[in-house]
Amino acid sequence: MDEAEFRGVGIPSSAHKERASYYVLGLLANSARCQLQDPCLDYDCVDTTVMGSGSHRRRSPRFDVQLKCTSSVHTARPRAGGGYTVKLPADQYTKLRAPGYVPVRLVVMILPEGVEIPQVRSDGDAWSLDGFMLWSDPAQWLPLQPGRKFGTVTLARENEFTPTYISDLIKYLGDGGAR
Repeated sequence: MDEAEFRGVGIPSSAHKERASYYVLGLLANSARCQLQDPCLDYDCVDTTVMGSGSHRRRSPRFDVQLKCTSSVHTARPRAGGGYTVKLPADQYTKLRAPGYVPVRLVVMILPEGVEIPQVRSDGDAWSLDGFMLWSDPAQWLPLQPGRKFGTVTLARENEFTPTYISDLIKYLGDGGAR
């Protein structure tokens, strides 16, 4: 089914991808003993916030997430030697890399090419979903040259967004680390 057919039945594939990426993010956060705060913010280039709990030196460690999901090799371009690049509109790129009180991560769910509706499969005792998530820290991005319409972000293959990464980042932030 192509995008026009999805729209014809009222559910565009982009909506399926968006919901799937939120659910996966929620499951990963839950596995890291964290929670999502208001998963429909979508202002200032923030889709949701991951909040930690438990005892930390600082109260309520958290980080913001800008979430993307794609199955297009034109959107998430594979790099030689692994990893991907994605282009963001200049205003979004610039807002994400601006200093703030709460650190932010760009998280991209990359699905196999042509997957329009991510599928959940049971593998015995575990479930799996098409694709994987990679993260990038906007504080590490270079400033855009004047007049640029897009910023290119590199997503290293080793930067998998996992429960371990989430819990390590929350611990770092809760112990006083900052952006």
